[in-house]
Amino acid sequence: MYDGVTASKLPVSAQLVGGYVDGLYRWSAADWARFPRSVKVRIAVFASTNDGHVLDVEPGNATPAQSVDWVLMRRRAGADPTVYMNTSTWPTVRSSFQARRVAEPHYWVAQYDDRAVIPSGAIAKQYYNNDSLGYDLSIVADHWPGVDPKPMPVPGPVPKPIPKEPEMIINVIQGSSEIWALSGSLYWHISDPQSLAAYRAAGVPEAAITNAEHQNILNAVTAQTSAVAAAVAAQLNGTGVAGGGTVSGQ
Repeated sequence: MYDGVTASKLPVSAQLVGGYVDGLYRWSAADWARFPRSVKVRIAVFASTNDGHVLDVEPGNATPAQSVDWVLMRRRAGADPTVYMNTSTWPTVRSSFQARRVAEPHYWVAQYDDRAVIPSGAIAKQYYNNDSLGYDLSIVADHWPGVDPKPMPVPGPVPKPIPKEPEMIINVIQGSSEIWALSGSLYWHISDPQSLAAYRAAGVPEAAITNAEHQNILNAVTAQTSAVAAAVAAQLNGTGVAGGGTVSGQ
């Protein structure tokens, strides 16, 4: 990430750029517009400014104690804030939050040692400063909460649809007094008037079918039942539970 007081000195190809939203070096709208493809990190230098992703804590800007109030203010505005300071001031800033029992923000620390390594507990590190070129360089985490858009959740596997049991239907056999019920692989004769009345009261649909259609359904259900029984018998024979195709008792 590049940041600096003069936007024109930062490369327009930068993936992230940091500029100021207040103070002497506040960037103009044209300064921000110079980086149409960059992620923009907005830096406030005054703790009274209810704007920005980052508060700059250093002499002449905000103090460690003021950073707590700024973070609380930004959180009330819906932001996920970060506090910037050098590594020597970092313990004082952390102590300020801990003393007031306020959850600590993200930390962007500065240490000009030319080592692009983020220390534990920080989200970014400013490791290079060049006043003659007019910019600083920082290494940042792959995702900077409050600055980067929230990552899209990874979609999980699409659950397989659970097969629904076909709805029950009452078959009235034409030319016969018999009434049968069909539900999935089950087909049974409704001989009890009370059961028939209960089915009808529950709204089970009815259909009038011919005797030939009834026989076709009956034969299909019987064949399916026989196939299941044969499969079970074959499985039992394979495990040695029963032999010779029959199960006998003593």
